[in-house]
Amino acid sequence: MLAPGCVPAFTSDGLNQYFYALTAHFGEWQEMEEGKVRWVVSPQLVYAQLKKIRVWRRLVGTEQRVLCGTRAMLTERLHGCGLRATIQTAFVERVNLTLRQSVAGLARRTWSVAAVPAELEVHLMWYRAYYHFSRPHESLRLTYTNTNVKGEEVARYRNRTPAMAAGLTRRRFSVKELLLLHLPAAS
Repeated sequence: MLAPGCVPAFTSDGLNQYFYALTAHFGEWQEMEEGKVRWVVSPQLVYAQLKKIRVWRRLVGTEQRVLCGTRAMLTERLHGCGLRATIQTAFVERVNLTLRQSVAGLARRTWSVAAVPAELEVHLMWYRAYYHFSRPHESLRLTYTNTNVKGEEVARYRNRTPAMAAGLTRRRFSVKELLLLHLPAAS
């Protein structure tokens, strides 16, 4: 969930569908002459790809491309998040692997094939709620110090979920609470 007007920086592998999805989402319709309208991509959109070049399953090189924005804009945004200014696929690959491991219908080489798209959609919605409200993420945990009985300061950690980090809730939901949560009717 993005704040209104927020246009984050994106990096991914060379899959073309990412470019089309991002440019379709981050932009607006503008009127041109004679009542015509056209879609204009947001000038704040920063998107770069790292395309891996393989020969016989062996990585022989990489190609870095900035498709929206400039390399300077990407560097500034990544440094602002506390990251290095390298174009990498680690974040999107981590999300893809976590999703494939958690939703059986998306796993590779499995007996649990998603035969009905509606069932896969329900499974994905359930997993998304669990991922954001119940599952603690190690990268989001908060560090605090506590004094033990010997008087030494010991580092402790408070686990957080993405919903807690975003300020949507102050606590982790148990799976039971998440399943029993009354949701408003779909519109």
